Amino acid sequence: MSAAPEDVSVPLPDGRTMRAVVLRPDGEVPEGGWPGVLVVHEAFGLTPEITEVGRTFADRGWVAVVPDVFSAGSRLGCLVRTVREMAARRPGPVIDDLVAVQQWLGARDDVAADRTTAIGFCMGGAFALLLGSMAPEGLRAVSANYGQLPQDDVDLTRCPPVIAQYGERDRTLAGAGPALERRLAAAGVEHEVTTQPGAAHSFLTGDHRLLGFVPLPGTSYVTSAAEDAWPRIFGFLEEHTAVRP
Repeated sequence: MSAAPEDVSVPLPDGRTMRAVVLRPDGEVPEGGWPGVLVVHEAFGLTPEITEVGRTFADRGWVAVVPDVFSAGSRLGCLVRTVREMAARRPGPVIDDLVAVQQWLGARDDVAADRTTAIGFCMGGAFALLLGSMAPEGLRAVSANYGQLPQDDVDLTRCPPVIAQYGERDRTLAGAGPALERRLAAAGVEHEVTTQPGAAHSFLTGDHRLLGFVPLPGTSYVTSAAEDAWPRIFGFLEEHTAVRP
């Protein structure tokens, strides 16, 4: 079970802050702390579906921080710089902010500093891969779900182990799964990349609607894909955050 969610303001290096939700297990902190996970949202922002991902991790014994990437300054300014970084597919100011959030998570008294991970979806999946390329201290593994690949010249050799999920019917990312697998293999990075049969985009996080009511095509939850993917993701991340002698 998880404790009540906590709204926090995470300090960033230049004096700005980023709003986030922290979800933690209920009960006494184990010796050495819980593992931590940074949950990076889609382009739709900090939705209930993404917060629920953090709650699921907390129920499994993790401290999850779910930041609102669009809150580190004016919303328009955040949107502009996020779109630019998505288009560039290179680490930039948004990744710098996410590194700061990951480091803040690891510095918590209830988190094991050397046992943090990151998981992202769509935009967040792309950012999770870019975050991994920066090899921040304490980051043991990355879960990237239907995210764009970094530019070809982004060095992936320092990435921690990566687990990635793509949809076979995702036209926006056709061939992305095999391409990422080739790049990670060439970089010598431990990885598990799965292309889920019959799934399109956003198959792990539910249906998305523009303005709250207009369905967006190709963004539907797929039960069979989700039921295969989630055990893979949890197993991979839990293996790589296990206490080591």
